[in-house]
Amino acid sequence: MHWTTGRWFACIAGSLAAMTGCAGATGGPSGSCSSDRPCPAGQLCIDGACVVVDGGIDGRTDGEVDADADGDLDGDAARDDAADAGADGDGDLDGDAVEDDGADAGACVDSDGDGRGRGCALGPDCDDTNARRWDDCPDCYRTHQPGCRCDPTEAYECYDGPPETLGVGGICAPGVRHCVDGVLAYECEGQTLPAAFEWCGDGLDNDCNGVGDEEAYGPCGDCDATCRSEGEIEPSASDPGATGVSSNPDGPGILLGSEELRAGFLWSANDPDGSVSKLDLASGAEVARYRVGMWGNRCDSPSRTAVDSVGNAYVANRAHVGCGNQGSVTKMAGDRRYCVDRNGNTVIDTSTGPGPLAYNTDECVIWSVPVGSPGGTPRAMAIDFGDGAHPEGYPWTGLWSEMRAYKLDPDTGATLATVDLQVNPYGFVIDSNGWIWVSGRCPCPPGYIQRFHTVTHAVEGRIPYGGCGPEPYGIAVDIRNRPWVASWYDGTGCAARYDPTTGGWFAVRGRGGWGTRGIAADADGTIWAAIHGSWCCGAMMSFNMDDGSGLTVRDIAGTIPVGIGVDELGHVWTVNQGTSNVTRFTKATGVLEEFPVGPAPYTYSDFTGYQRRLMIPRGTWTRDYERCATDAFDRWRTLDWDADVPPGARLTFTATSAPDPAGLPAATPVTLATVPSDAPPVDITAAFAAAGVPLYAHLRLTVLLEASPDRTSPILRAVGVQWHCYRMP
Repeated sequence: MHWTTGRWFACIAGSLAAMTGCAGATGGPSGSCSSDRPCPAGQLCIDGACVVVDGGIDGRTDGEVDADADGDLDGDAARDDAADAGADGDGDLDGDAVEDDGADAGACVDSDGDGRGRGCALGPDCDDTNARRWDDCPDCYRTHQPGCRCDPTEAYECYDGPPETLGVGGICAPGVRHCVDGVLAYECEGQTLPAAFEWCGDGLDNDCNGVGDEEAYGPCGDCDATCRSEGEIEPSASDPGATGVSSNPDGPGILLGSEELRAGFLWSANDPDGSVSKLDLASGAEVARYRVGMWGNRCDSPSRTAVDSVGNAYVANRAHVGCGNQGSVTKMAGDRRYCVDRNGNTVIDTSTGPGPLAYNTDECVIWSVPVGSPGGTPRAMAIDFGDGAHPEGYPWTGLWSEMRAYKLDPDTGATLATVDLQVNPYGFVIDSNGWIWVSGRCPCPPGYIQRFHTVTHAVEGRIPYGGCGPEPYGIAVDIRNRPWVASWYDGTGCAARYDPTTGGWFAVRGRGGWGTRGIAADADGTIWAAIHGSWCCGAMMSFNMDDGSGLTVRDIAGTIPVGIGVDELGHVWTVNQGTSNVTRFTKATGVLEEFPVGPAPYTYSDFTGYQRRLMIPRGTWTRDYERCATDAFDRWRTLDWDADVPPGARLTFTATSAPDPAGLPAATPVTLATVPSDAPPVDITAAFAAAGVPLYAHLRLTVLLEASPDRTSPILRAVGVQWHCYRMP
């Protein structure tokens, strides 16, 4: 045996005399070659010479019959391919009590037949697919793999696990491969390889996949095999039951925003016709006209309209002209999905243009109900911000003669509550804190304003009207929660602002000899007012809400504009009683247009719903869940969420539970969490127990989003609900 150019080889004589590969006693190679082709059978071209290749160092070629029948073909005292030495399944094939990664050191793994490899007596093999190379593979200088030649002092970093797991999770780490007998050893000392599985709940990424302790036992990843969940749900504005929200433009989830239905229509009450015209805000076309009130004619004398969060509209019918004297409120559907197929013909029978259907036959007129006593005269209309049962909002109407506000059921129109006032209500408007401000033309003079809270029903004292002349008319609230009141009798085109923080009044006058009827607030801080002369003419007045600067008066073709409103499409509208039409002003272009409606329209409330949407500080999102119910121990577990809640904003999580989905709407709501006061996770079962409300297999989660005072919206990115199932696979 002889060391030549870094290759071990054996020169064999005797029984293999036919092979030409020995050169005398030195055992050197004979003949030159550049490939295996010219070499005799059994020889390979190695380092330019044909040599006999022996799988061991005993002079016996691979595959030679065991001379002494001891199972050792090469005389190295280790049985080749031997079975487990103790037949004990410990992977120790030669009985030396040492296992080496499943292949015992005595079990030579030699794929290329050169006698080298893991567990082979000749040592490691840097390329076990090529019998001609075992210690000088071309990439040894780079890979430093087992079998590569080395100096005794050399050692290299090594890692035998999947390359993508090295250094992941702070667990999998490299070791060191040392030089042993002139070649790099197989053993990578000190390395930490990925575990075959995750250890439950140790907080470590045992399998080094970069996800963490995610494979902990149980679907919820926390070592609880009974836990079940639908996973993390990203709320969407298109989810069933979502109102007042829009998609988060900066990522997943929802925030407060406009809905498609919200900016859809203008609702103009046609006083002598007993009808309401529904106009498309984009085209200006009258897309429907509805008979309203108790009779559907002039006796109802409809006037103030208001719009809820899903686009449905309400109108207060004054009935003050002597026909029957019973005031009422009518609800109309903003979208056909809210219409009711009362005659069961499977289609919605409804008006589709300026022509109304006969009274009480239009299936998009949801209900009309009498309100108050005869002669009460409903002259104010607004929608509050609702609750979990009715997130679209509850309608409130104010009865002039009774000095009373009525809260109605959105489903039936039934009276739910009343609030006694100290003024004769002529208009309602809601601010962002849930207070309804009342324009009280009387007692007069001078007239007053007053406010009451839609949740607590608290009533504050009336405030004498100031700033302009007597008797306030239309009313609005700006984005700083300051009410603005129009003054018809002042005669200077006057609008006055009351500041609740200072108790002071501020007035802006637009044109001498003219009166102000309707008033509206814009999101950009502009106040708009409808003004006209003595039963003639018409104009739009606008100015800055803080100091009255930028005062502009735009004359319009429509006469006697009694009401004014804004929409989300960049328009300002007036309802013109004298010309039976509406005027639309496009802010971006300055274009003025007129569109016909019913006769003598008389509306100066929030007829597009924009005023309420400007104030609305809330929106809702709901989701229904069902857990298992096969074991007495099955129960609801926790609520979790991911949200951003700016200072002053709030998220409120409530839930109802029932034995079946049909019972969820009427079930008692339980508050689970209020953010930012509470942090996730929240124990659902504990919350219901504390409230004394039973829990069942069905759960409806409702999330209420409320903006901060400066109208910054919270963002709800994700929600998760978990429950326990003890017998479910």
